[in-house]
Amino acid sequence: MKRIKTWLMLLLGVGVAAVVVLLALRAAQPVLPPVRALWVTRFDYTTPDDVQQIVNHVAEAGFTDLFFQIRGNGTTFYKSQLEPWAFELSGDEVGLLGTDPGWDPLQLALDTARPHGLRVHAYMNVLPGWKGREDPPAGAEQLWTAHPDWFMVDSLGQKMLPTAGWYAFINPVRSEVRAHLRGIVGELCHYDVAGIHLDYIRYPEDYRLVASEHYPEASEEEILRHSDFSYDPASQAALLKRYGWEVSKKKIVDFRCDSVTRVVRDISYTMQTKRPGQCLLTASVMGNPVEGRAHAYQDSGAWVRQGLVDWVVQMNYGTKSFDPNLKAIRKAAGRRGFSSSVVVGLYCKNDAEEVAAQIDQVDASGCRGVALFSYSFLFDESHQITEKGRILLSKIRP
Repeated sequence: MKRIKTWLMLLLGVGVAAVVVLLALRAAQPVLPPVRALWVTRFDYTTPDDVQQIVNHVAEAGFTDLFFQIRGNGTTFYKSQLEPWAFELSGDEVGLLGTDPGWDPLQLALDTARPHGLRVHAYMNVLPGWKGREDPPAGAEQLWTAHPDWFMVDSLGQKMLPTAGWYAFINPVRSEVRAHLRGIVGELCHYDVAGIHLDYIRYPEDYRLVASEHYPEASEEEILRHSDFSYDPASQAALLKRYGWEVSKKKIVDFRCDSVTRVVRDISYTMQTKRPGQCLLTASVMGNPVEGRAHAYQDSGAWVRQGLVDWVVQMNYGTKSFDPNLKAIRKAAGRRGFSSSVVVGLYCKNDAEEVAAQIDQVDASGCRGVALFSYSFLFDESHQITEKGRILLSKIRP
């Protein structure tokens, strides 16, 4: 009996010591500073004065990070050797695509932000390749005309078509596409950016909402088939090589998820090669990570758990779905990943009081921080703060 008591006391002592060590280690871990980020889209600026005012307002509002869009759909808002200048910097006509505007929006944003200590991330749409019903000029060497075989193909064998307001996507399975995207990221690494921010890094699961523009007589079933991508020869051959003829829905999901993740991995590798340890990799991801993986082939939870990205920025844009989506991303990322690598994005088109309450919930959740979409809901076209902006910026300022 005495021996049993002695062993119990030893075990208790070891347990107490272990707890003390654990608490000490936890206390020694640095507290990560909270992220306060804002998206600025390519539609928010057309002139140098726009960029300077935007950056100054973002910094003065107390944001720590600015996602500044510099690539939309195979056209750029920075000086690129791989893709043409966006026509929006020179006018409203697609025929102006490739015209040098005489200034570099990304460089100007960086120069303006530097005295403020504001971190600027080059924000790029990754897989969109063209948008609109008008083709780009053939001489501009834009992807839609220069590389038509790079675009996704639907389950009926039709190349994905851009609509008036939506994109056609390039195919991440193709090695040429991945090489091109690595080249774009390599160019961005020549700038002194704090990070590169990826958007539309997924398959276009929402094309079903716009497909009727091209297929007005199609049945609901046909619309769904025209919205299921990619069935091009390169993808079919790669799928066959990987699985043989035993292909199931689950295997297709895994294959497409892996194809998107491979792009993320390629980009991460390029950044580490060009600017090791100097540049954050972040990605906008769908609000529900389970649905994102199943339907858009975006495995955002794995990106966090595997350390492929520094942050995922969850587009938690709903109201009724907000709480369940917040729980879902916590589960997908894991407790540690949630606190270090999940930034929750909120949609400022929603009611201001609702978004303000969501900011409080995000702050209390223990995640890395909050991001707001986007500048145009906080400031008007003349860069004057809106009433909604006053309400929401009061939650951002330290």
